[in-house]
Amino acid sequence: MINNLAEFKDDDIFIDANVFIYFFRLHSGYSNACQQFFSNLVDGKFKGFTTTFVIEEVAYILLIRAIADDFSNHPIEVIRDNPEVVRKYTDRLHKAINNIFSMDNLTVLDTPAELFYSMIDGMQHGLLTRDALYLAVMDQNHIQNIASFDTDFDRVGHIVRWGI
Repeated sequence: MINNLAEFKDDDIFIDANVFIYFFRLHSGYSNACQQFFSNLVDGKFKGFTTTFVIEEVAYILLIRAIADDFSNHPIEVIRDNPEVVRKYTDRLHKAINNIFSMDNLTVLDTPAELFYSMIDGMQHGLLTRDALYLAVMDQNHIQNIASFDTDFDRVGHIVRWGI
């Protein structure tokens, strides 16, 4: 059973990159739930947590998708052929990052070096490195809920995923 992201409240939750991405980029299946989720966060119905690694991933994906929207070639090819193109998107990325850091009731957690060893433990659930690192951050901070559209987290029995 999937828990509806828009209905989450009254607890702590870790926020994965894809929830931020669908908040910033319209998607017919996900954006409404993300908008409601972040409205509830800012209204103080719960406390949200994320990491700098999530924010970096959000910025990277927003950049790549914006380039894909504007060019016919693969975004990496566009950047290799003309690295100056990245400058075109810096204002947009700055606004997104500023929006994240200015959200009320959102805490950006540190990722101490020892968590990279715990990341290996999270890979026992079949998670790739970045998701396993997010699980290690959640475990260290006693967070049992994750806002994510990534079904890989469903393999982790001690957390609850909130998506659609």
